[in-house]
Amino acid sequence: MQRLFFVRFTTQPAAQPVGLRTPGHSFSCGKVVVKVRAKLWPVLGIFAPMSTTESKPTLRWRVAQYLERRWWQRYLRGKSPEEYLSDKKAYWARTLAELGWKPVPGRKVLDAGCGPAGVFIHLCEVEAVTALDPLLDNYEADLAIFRRANYPNVTFLTQPLEEAFAQDTTFDAIYCFNAINHVSDWEGAIDALTAHARIGTRMLMTSDVHRHKLLLPIFKALPGDALHPQQHGPEAYRSALTQRGWRIEREDVLRVEAIFNYTSWVAVWEG
Repeated sequence: MQRLFFVRFTTQPAAQPVGLRTPGHSFSCGKVVVKVRAKLWPVLGIFAPMSTTESKPTLRWRVAQYLERRWWQRYLRGKSPEEYLSDKKAYWARTLAELGWKPVPGRKVLDAGCGPAGVFIHLCEVEAVTALDPLLDNYEADLAIFRRANYPNVTFLTQPLEEAFAQDTTFDAIYCFNAINHVSDWEGAIDALTAHARIGTRMLMTSDVHRHKLLLPIFKALPGDALHPQQHGPEAYRSALTQRGWRIEREDVLRVEAIFNYTSWVAVWEG
């Protein structure tokens, strides 16, 4: 019998992140503790037995996608959808202003990894937005805050970020907020973003990046941060962008935490 895992959230604060070692062990998952117990698969059909040909990142991504859905359900429990969306729109306006980023009327933009309340909710009446996320169908089924019909000016695509769509589709600007470390194929995702740029396209990307080089290989090997299957330091982001023809205009640390810096990059594609 294959050994598979059942994942359960607790409401206790996360302890020091440690690796998954034994059934019943706790590990950090964002701001919660995840209990992992040996159970029979599948759980809600999202997990599948890992075959000899399936890569660990793919399985890790599937787990992260399941946890992402559960995280949103728990986070929004008891919240007013109207109040949440109002606060979120104000957050997006404030964040863009702090980064000196001004929306441009009619500009064709991509919100990559948009989630259920991405920057598209703030931009949809100003810029021409295409919003992409693999969990859009799940969000619409699970969460009261997200209904595609509420955003008639937005084109929604339900697909992973790393799957580039119509190759002749390019954008004037690309937003990728807190999504690039959620993907299964990090290099492929950055390639896909670049494929949708043209000379002069500006990109605003944010991600948690490791502060401590000692912890980085541990988090890469073990699911200490289960919501984020990709674990990288700031140097990796700078290198990945510049190697693909992006010129980084500014890099800002937006939030400092014990293990991660929540970091933003504004970059221009020069080909």
